[in-house]
Amino acid sequence: MEADVESWYHGVHQKRLQDYREKEVICKDRMREPPEDDTDGIAEKNCQHMQSTVLGKTEELAAARKEVENARSELSEVMNKYDLDKTKKKPRVPDSWPKFLGILAVVLVVETVVNGVFFGTNLAGALVGGMTYAVIISVVNVVAFGSMAGFLAAWSLPHADSADSVRRLFAMVGLALVLAMGVLLNLGVAHYREALPGDYPPAPVGNTTTLATPTPVVALNDDVAACRMGDDETVAGREAICLFWSEWLQLSDFESYILMLIGLTAFGFAAWKWSGRLERWPGYGDAVIRQKKAKGELKRVVRELVDNLERIRANAVDSQEELVRNADPVSHWKTANAAYDKICALRERFCEDAEFLQKCCRRAITSYRSTNRYYREEPEPNSWQVEWTPNWKLPEVPARPDIGSLADARHRRDEARSAKEERIKKLGDCHKRCVNDVRKHARTSKPKIPGR
Repeated sequence: MEADVESWYHGVHQKRLQDYREKEVICKDRMREPPEDDTDGIAEKNCQHMQSTVLGKTEELAAARKEVENARSELSEVMNKYDLDKTKKKPRVPDSWPKFLGILAVVLVVETVVNGVFFGTNLAGALVGGMTYAVIISVVNVVAFGSMAGFLAAWSLPHADSADSVRRLFAMVGLALVLAMGVLLNLGVAHYREALPGDYPPAPVGNTTTLATPTPVVALNDDVAACRMGDDETVAGREAICLFWSEWLQLSDFESYILMLIGLTAFGFAAWKWSGRLERWPGYGDAVIRQKKAKGELKRVVRELVDNLERIRANAVDSQEELVRNADPVSHWKTANAAYDKICALRERFCEDAEFLQKCCRRAITSYRSTNRYYREEPEPNSWQVEWTPNWKLPEVPARPDIGSLADARHRRDEARSAKEERIKKLGDCHKRCVNDVRKHARTSKPKIPGR
């Protein structure tokens, strides 16, 4: 019975001792000096990483730089061939096909919509019927006549490889004809709009094909009145031709003049854009575009490489900051002292609990022996003559960590920060050298152009 009592109290003591040991390990780990990181070695590796990044892109930089130099050389040859270097006016570079076609499509759509709105108010099909006519008129005006006028205008100008004056003369004559056709087309469209129902009075007796409700308008002269054939869309074409030949420059309302002006504007703009597609100096536009693309590619490679170097430098600086912050001597000093105070308090509390358990166990054993003597018939054991004494292990007094004073910790922190700033400065210098190497590899030699 006495052994069972002692075993139970000893078990409680061992369990509390185990809990104390676990907390003691945590506190001692906090009191332990943090491992010294190889901050200098890490900074050196980051610098080597930046240098290797530049070396890995050297071939790509060289290829992009060579492409720029070749494009510049080609442009210089073209300019020397046509003596463009001696002119102050910069030759015009044609737009790329996607840009050119996009602008032309916008002009075509705008004119189509405007024509459709103007025609839709006078057609039975309303806006849908007006769009049908508008699409056909816009295509002929912008695509057909605009393209012909543009190319003929380009060939009528002094051309680099066109010393034939006869060809220029024919181009001028053709341009005049196409311009006249464009003007006549837009004037005829304006007359056709006036010939549609709703814009004229009923036809005179004997000159009508269908009867319609009279529409009050202003008085018309005899030539115009003779062209009116009634409110029928099928005869609008003949009426427009009649109006065109009788009063070809006279329109009856402001909307018709606006319609003609919009058509002529679209025609002129399309001709001007089409004329830019034919180079007066063959090869110049392609050389300029090639040089622009080559420069853009070189800038892209340089920008990506510089951004990558900056990212490596920023990550290295953040790593240095984090390493110094984690190994802060002042923070470690405060943490170690707090951990030492905590483990001392835990040991003191554990010893008090162990002493209390010993008293309880001794009291229980003494009570058992007294009760057993009263009822016992045989002699008591000799061991009862000696008071029960526990043989329990108690933790040793923890040793104070050798971390010096707070002033020493602050001094070490200042030294660590100074060393960190020096490493960051070295990283910045390495980054600058790498960026200068990139710019050096990307630097191109400009060809010398005679006459400049």
